[in-house]
Amino acid sequence: MSTPKLKVHIVGAGIAGPCLAYWLARTHLDVSITIIERSPSPRVTGQSIDIRGPAVEIVKMMKLQEAVRSRHTTEEGTSFIDSSGNAFAQFDAGDSFTAEYEILRADLSQLFLEATESLDNMKYIFGESVQSFQQTDRGGTVTFTRGSEESFDVVVAADGSTSKTRAMILDEPTLKDSYNFLGQYIAFFSIPSRPNDPKLWQWYNAPKGLSIIIRPHRNSATMGAYLCITTPARGQRDPLIEDAMENGPEDQKRVLRAYLGNAGWEAKRVLAGMDDAEDFYMSRAAQVKLPKWTHGRALVLGDAAFATFGIGTTLAIESAYILAGELSRIKSSSDVPQALERYEEVFRPLFVRSEELPPGFPQIAFPQTAWGLWLRDILLWLVSRSKVYKFFQGDSGISWKLPNYDWENV
Repeated sequence: MSTPKLKVHIVGAGIAGPCLAYWLARTHLDVSITIIERSPSPRVTGQSIDIRGPAVEIVKMMKLQEAVRSRHTTEEGTSFIDSSGNAFAQFDAGDSFTAEYEILRADLSQLFLEATESLDNMKYIFGESVQSFQQTDRGGTVTFTRGSEESFDVVVAADGSTSKTRAMILDEPTLKDSYNFLGQYIAFFSIPSRPNDPKLWQWYNAPKGLSIIIRPHRNSATMGAYLCITTPARGQRDPLIEDAMENGPEDQKRVLRAYLGNAGWEAKRVLAGMDDAEDFYMSRAAQVKLPKWTHGRALVLGDAAFATFGIGTTLAIESAYILAGELSRIKSSSDVPQALERYEEVFRPLFVRSEELPPGFPQIAFPQTAWGLWLRDILLWLVSRSKVYKFFQGDSGISWKLPNYDWENV
């Protein structure tokens, strides 16, 4: 029997796309893969992320466990800071907040890029995006913004929660109300470290949903800084911040200074560092929920399909592995739509275990009033002192056994 040929187009060179490419290259298929990325070069920005549950096993199978460990952010735990700058609650690594596998998003993306870019059947194109997409029963045709056109057997949109390609693949009824803004704006950037900075995730809150967070980097010269502004309810947008989001980084920095200039703790240090940061990025926190991920020979993957606060990286790795596994079972290109359907049948029941956010989150963690903040802090103090959380530890409902697939060179 001849080896099935499969021509795959992936939009997005973040986490899900390169991970999918890695596993597709280890199937018995005669596969050729093109990944395009809108950014002109690999992104160097992004927050600290963690890898949990079956995703850890997948990384081990990719022989990247030690590389991930060597790029650990060095974070040893999480401390909550009061208005006087004192820690009132602390949780060690592995105690819910800081995971065993903590790594910067850019570092993990780079590892996946390095694991795939030298493959003979692999091509990365940066500074490119999809202008339009049309598909028939026999394949899908992609028109690129630079004007070229190419046909593929499979098209995968892995371009994040704000995916532009998603609307080219799924219809209006499927897309309706799929992007859910959580009422939180977050800015990420690096600031210079200080000799007395602890190796802890330091979390400070002020009333009106304001928060300043500092986290250690593997690079001892810098720290990760996070500025959060949370509105009173999910879906509620701040008009001033929305205008700044449209106008670009300088306007975003101006609004952050106005909102957080007098927030207390390390506000002055962080805002001064923000002005000099070369990796500043600001985004909206959102959850993507779709009743369907696939359509014919195309699908959405990772955050483009199911952005989920806190475990998006884990889900991206797991979904890429299972998608490649289901595609590995095709006998010919005509089997692709059925393989995509099988992927959704396998992964959706696993995904739904972890899709729901805690009630009231993120607002409950970023209170609007001094009274609400006091109540939250008392609860955190009680939980940290009593260690009651240790009775409920685990992988937050994301533990399950990986399906078995017939991989080559693994």
